[in-house]
Amino acid sequence: MAAADDDLMSSHRSHRTQRSGPPGVGKSLVIKSLVKHVTHQTLPEVRGPITIVTGKDRRIQIVECPNDINGMIDLAKVADLALLVIDGSYGFEMETFEFLNIMQVHGFPKVIGVLTHLDKFKDPKNLRKTRQLLKHRFWNETHGSKLFYLSGLSETHGGKYYSSKETLNLTRFIKSVSKLPPLKWRATHPYLLADRFEDVTHPEKVELDKKCDRNIALYGYLRGCNLKQGMNVHIAGVGDYGLSGVTVLSDPCPLPSKNKKG
Repeated sequence: MAAADDDLMSSHRSHRTQRSGPPGVGKSLVIKSLVKHVTHQTLPEVRGPITIVTGKDRRIQIVECPNDINGMIDLAKVADLALLVIDGSYGFEMETFEFLNIMQVHGFPKVIGVLTHLDKFKDPKNLRKTRQLLKHRFWNETHGSKLFYLSGLSETHGGKYYSSKETLNLTRFIKSVSKLPPLKWRATHPYLLADRFEDVTHPEKVELDKKCDRNIALYGYLRGCNLKQGMNVHIAGVGDYGLSGVTVLSDPCPLPSKNKKG
């Protein structure tokens, strides 16, 4: 059983932005800074996909990529835009190149590089040299891709976030990139990144047999084309299953333009 919102079939679909990078490079802080800048609300912890409205007819969904090969493959298949977060004081790590290779196999969405921890450089000359070296190395993998620099943290409302000016520039670029059309293969195939799931198996059935087959309801935004009852779908890491039903729900994150029309 799957629950989905057909709003994503319209021109106002949300674009999925993925944050990828090794542990300790600042992925979670990049997400928190973007959410803080757009919504003016504090995000205490990054847990699962985050959907935010960025304009009257646009929204983005942010997903933090886990540091394992299976998670990289799954997100490379659905991301419209990939933000590769790189520790500028250390340089490129193996996980970054692994993810770039995976994306080449799965359609290669738009890529943006984000250099963090640049505040560790005390010598401006050394900082400029390192930025140039990393930029050229990044362009060897994804020629012409934009590279952003997050130079340091600032104290805002009791929390530390990246500079508001640098976050603003990054947000503007994400918005401009999100206008790009989806990949052709994705537009002709239905797919859904589940925001949450529920076990809807009848309690009596579970009580009689703890290992019985379960009925699961998946909730999320439907992408590509329509899902139909009875279709077989593949759940990553689990297998192929049939849909007992598809339900259209009200949008949990409505666009301002739709509210005005309503």
